[in-house]
Amino acid sequence: MVDQAVRQSAVYGTATIVSRATLLVSLLVLPYILTPRDYGALSMLVTVGALVAIAVPLEISQALARFYAPASAAAKKAYASSARGFLLLALLAFLVVGQALAEPLCVLILGDAAFLPAFRVALFQMALYGLFLFFQNQCRWEFRTAEYVLISLVFSFFTLALSLGLGLLLDPPLVGVVLGQLAGAAVAAGLGAFGLRRSFEPRIDRARLGEMLRFSLPLVPASLALFANVHGSRIVLNAFSTLDDVGLYTLAAQIGGIAQLGIVGVQAALTPLIMANHHKPETPAQLARMFEAFFGSAVVVCLGLGLLAPELIYFVGNPAYVNAGPLVLILAPALLLSQMYVFAPGFAVAKRTVQQMWVSIVSAALGLAANFWLIPLFGIVGAALATLISGASFLFLWFLFSQRLYPIPVRWWLIGLATAGGVGLGLAGQQLGPVGLLPGLAAKALIIAVAASLVVIVGLVPFRSILAVLRALPARPGRRRGADR
Repeated sequence: MVDQAVRQSAVYGTATIVSRATLLVSLLVLPYILTPRDYGALSMLVTVGALVAIAVPLEISQALARFYAPASAAAKKAYASSARGFLLLALLAFLVVGQALAEPLCVLILGDAAFLPAFRVALFQMALYGLFLFFQNQCRWEFRTAEYVLISLVFSFFTLALSLGLGLLLDPPLVGVVLGQLAGAAVAAGLGAFGLRRSFEPRIDRARLGEMLRFSLPLVPASLALFANVHGSRIVLNAFSTLDDVGLYTLAAQIGGIAQLGIVGVQAALTPLIMANHHKPETPAQLARMFEAFFGSAVVVCLGLGLLAPELIYFVGNPAYVNAGPLVLILAPALLLSQMYVFAPGFAVAKRTVQQMWVSIVSAALGLAANFWLIPLFGIVGAALATLISGASFLFLWFLFSQRLYPIPVRWWLIGLATAGGVGLGLAGQQLGPVGLLPGLAAKALIIAVAASLVVIVGLVPFRSILAVLRALPARPGRRRGADR
C-alpha cells in the first residue's frame, strides 16, 4: 500500500501544488484589486461557502466513500447515483431559500447591504462549488487520478483567470471576483459531470440512500466542528473587530495554508486506499511511518513559511497587509494540525462516526472558547493563537480515541522531539530583529536547514522516503490509471 500511496499522493499532490500556485498568485494580486475590507468580505463569503459544502450535502460523499469500495459494480452505480441525486436536490433547495433570504443574510454575515449583489452571485457559486467537490471526490473513489487532476486544474486556472480579469473590469471589483469564481466552478463541475457520466443513472435508490445517510449524519456535526476549528477564528474576529482585520488574518491564513499542499495530496490518496487495505496486518505500521515522515516534513515547511512570510508580504504584496506577516508562523502549523487526522482512520474503519462527532465537537468548543478569550486581549494575534489551540487539541483527541479502535504504532517521542525543535527554532527566528534583508534571509535559511537536518537525523523522514517521493513525481497520471484501478 505504501508504494501506491506514495505514487498517488505524488499525483494528487502535484495537482494540488499547481492549484495552490494559482491561489498564491491570486492572493498576491487580489490585495491590489480589493481593499482590506473587501478582501475581508470575500473571506467571509468563502467561509460561508465552506460551511455550505458541509451542511447542505450532509456529507453524503464521505458516506459514499465508505460503501463504494466493497460494493459490486451494479451496487456502486446505485450508491453513486443516489448520492448525486440527493446532492442535486439539496443544492436546489439551498439556492431557493438562500436567494429568498439574501438581504438579511448579507447584513448578518457582512454587516452591510452594499455587498448584496456579490452575496447573491456567491450563493450560486457555493452551489456549483459543492457539485464540483462531489465530482472531484468521485474521481478519488474510482481511482481515476487523471480525471481528478484534470478537473482540479481546470477549476483552479479558470477561477484564477476569470476572477482576476472580471475583478479588474467590473465595478465594484468584489462582484467581478465572485463572478469569476462562479464561472470557474461552473466549468469544472460541467467537465466533471461529463467525464463521470457513465458512473451515474438518473435515479435514487431509497434503501441505499438511507444507508449512506445513517452513516453520514453523525459526520455533519463532526465536520461542522472541524469547520469551527479552521474558520472559527475569522468568524469571532469579524464579530469583535472589523472586516479589515479579517482581511489581514485571511491573507496570513492563505499563506500559512500553503503548508497544507502535501496533506491534501495524501488525503486524496490515502482515504480510498485505507478503506480497501485496512484489514491487512502490515497497514497500521505503514500508516505510522507515513505519519511520522509527514509530521517531520511539516515541521520544516511550516517553519520556512512562517519565517519568510514577512519578507514575502512586504516585498511582493501590498504594504497595507504587512501586519499579516508575523501571523503565518502560528497559522501554518495550526491549519496543518487540523488536517492530519487522515493518518488515524479508526473511526471510519470501525464505523464509529458518533465518537468522531464528539471528538470534533469538544475540540471545536475548546477552540471557540480560546477565540472568545484571546481575541479581545490580543486581536488578530489572539485569533491565530486560538486557531493553533484548536488544531492541536483536535489532533490530540482524534488520535487518543482513534487509537483504541484501530491502533497505529507511532513513535511519539520522535514527534515530541521534532515539535520541541520546531518551536525552539521558530522562536529563535522571531528574535532576529532588524539585521538587514540579506543577513536576515541567510539566518532564516540556516534555521530552516537545521530543522531539516534534525528531522532526518532523528529518523522521522528517512532518506528512502525522500527517494520514493522523487521517483514518483515524474510519473504521468494517465500512464498509471490502469495500475490504480
